Amino acid sequence: MRNRFAFVTVAALATLTACGEGPSGLPDAPELTPELVITQGAPAPVWMPKVRPLLSNGVGAAPTVGGSVSTPLSVRPNSCDPGQAITVTWNVGGNQDNPATFEVFTHWQYNGTTWTGTVPTTVSVAPRSGGNPDSYPVPMTVVNGSAVNSGTSSFPIVPFNLLTTGPTNRQLSLGPAANVTIFIAFEPCAVTNTPPTLVVPTDFTVEATSSAGALVNYVVTATDLEDEDLTAGVSCTPASGSTFPLGETTVGCTVTDAGGLETTASFKITVVDTTPAYFTSFPSGTITLVAANISGAILDVSSLGLTVEDVGNVSEPSTFACDYVAGTYLAIGSTTTVDCTASDAIGNTSAPSSFDVFVTLNVNATGFLPPLRMEAPYSAHKRGSTIPHKFVPPSYADGTPALDLAAGLHLVMEQISSEPDASVIEANDYGTGSSAWFLDDDGHYHFNVKTGKTSPWNVGQWQTTVSYAGIVLATTELSLVR
Repeated sequence: MRNRFAFVTVAALATLTACGEGPSGLPDAPELTPELVITQGAPAPVWMPKVRPLLSNGVGAAPTVGGSVSTPLSVRPNSCDPGQAITVTWNVGGNQDNPATFEVFTHWQYNGTTWTGTVPTTVSVAPRSGGNPDSYPVPMTVVNGSAVNSGTSSFPIVPFNLLTTGPTNRQLSLGPAANVTIFIAFEPCAVTNTPPTLVVPTDFTVEATSSAGALVNYVVTATDLEDEDLTAGVSCTPASGSTFPLGETTVGCTVTDAGGLETTASFKITVVDTTPAYFTSFPSGTITLVAANISGAILDVSSLGLTVEDVGNVSEPSTFACDYVAGTYLAIGSTTTVDCTASDAIGNTSAPSSFDVFVTLNVNATGFLPPLRMEAPYSAHKRGSTIPHKFVPPSYADGTPALDLAAGLHLVMEQISSEPDASVIEANDYGTGSSAWFLDDDGHYHFNVKTGKTSPWNVGQWQTTVSYAGIVLATTELSLVR
């Protein structure tokens, strides 16, 4: 049986053809002509010099030859590179009457110090009878399982477990010439430029401070994975610190990193006017009006000097309104609360502000006329006598005497005492002979109080008071004696 087998190995793609027999009767040594095909972007292959194959020890045995790859395979750490795929092809020439097999590892990993091959595969070689070599490609994976990202390394791929059939002296052996050396160049992970990140405010609303709107400050920041803080390079329109008009404005922001990547973002600022107008002049305390006639007084709100203004003059003109109906009489002696509100031009209305209006009469300072006296010693009267009460009529706002008040005049006499049960007499209603109020010939209001000789007309000091609608027109003291 004749076994002539020639092995040639290269990484990626290596081709070797067997030559004729030499003077020794053995086949001439084939020449190794490696041709490297590496992944896209790798350097062009470097041609290896022709080498003399190493012969096996068996007489007449077919030679076993090998080669190496001199162009480095570029690999990156496994954090960014799952591994590079290569193909090592063994070309077999010569004659071989029976099948043969050999094994190689197909996964090669670097741990930072050494290379380890795993995942063996069996390559089956078919019988052949000369002619062009047969190619046996074996896909492999080369992985940098460490963090090494610079420098170079190499490792051999050594076939093992070569098995053939036939006479023992025809067995092939795998020597160093069947090995393939893989050269490695370590490279760092590729730096991928990422776009910067813009952080803008969420949409927000501010209150107008003038008719132009509001001055608004905001903060926008920018960071970049490669360039870190890019806040200083952020550009926004309108810029922070600008005056924003009433209504909604979109702010557009942009930032560009050193690699030229740009990021844009936007947010909305809405300027509103929700602040009502306010009173810049408003009555304080109670306003006192003198009645114009028996019906009372008419309030002229416009005469009170009320003025209003919108905050910042945002929405002028401002106006005010009061819950008093113009031309309405306020009764003599009444106290009326008037509520007023201020509004701007778009209808923002203030909470009510209020003032009181009291309607009175011009009261004559002389008070009661004789026989009553307005100061001590006060007049003295016997119990059971009639005590005349006379006083000058008050006047209306225009100075006209108020001669139409008789029906509403009210006289009360109250005993002056420290006792809690001191007598109080509603003299107008006392049915003991008292007269009604009337105007006498002198134009004075006149009322005759008929006293009694028994309780409640007690001996002692009394205060007598006449009023109209609660307005005191005259008051003094007197004494009742036996």
